[in-house]
Amino acid sequence: MRRVLGTVRRTQGTLGGRSERVVRRVLAAALAELARSGYTGFRMDEVVSRARVNKTTIYRRWPNRAALITAVVDQLRQPLRELPLPDTGRLEGDLVAALARRFSVGRKLEGRAWARLLDERHLAEVEAIIGEAVDQRSGEWRAMVTRAIDRAEIPPRTDPELVLHVVRAVVDARPGDAAWVRLAVRTVIAGARARTLERGRRKARSITRG
Repeated sequence: MRRVLGTVRRTQGTLGGRSERVVRRVLAAALAELARSGYTGFRMDEVVSRARVNKTTIYRRWPNRAALITAVVDQLRQPLRELPLPDTGRLEGDLVAALARRFSVGRKLEGRAWARLLDERHLAEVEAIIGEAVDQRSGEWRAMVTRAIDRAEIPPRTDPELVLHVVRAVVDARPGDAAWVRLAVRTVIAGARARTLERGRRKARSITRG
């Protein structure tokens, strides 16, 4: 694992090589292959074919799958760095806007590629590539709920993870339906205010994925 990460770090510093146009083409091809096949099924030969480049062009910059997918993930993370999750001053507004953005991104090629990686996060190599990004974004989702606690919108013992799990589960029943999203968010907030989503309740799986 240390060898893999060392290779990734070395190759990240050489991405400005011969031709930015070639680099963009390879990364676009790798993104498409990742969305189609995930990490385990990812084939470098498929990227070569999609990008219409020689194998040596790819392997000179990204000597293995982990290095190339790390470069793709770095590209995917850029919008996240530039566009943090909403802070509207109210939990309802934050959740509705964040969930709408999540759905919009999820429909795109980038969202499908990211979902494939999340499905394989149990693999050590995938965790090494996306773990930091996932944890950072998860913290932003939890911060929306903790801000609401600090504003006394919801009770102080409310479990942020449980709030997010429940709202995600309800929203995913009818994805893309704006009216349903708002109703789901309002219902979950009402449940939190009724103290049904406090710490110590059944621990839910984290849903802060996007």
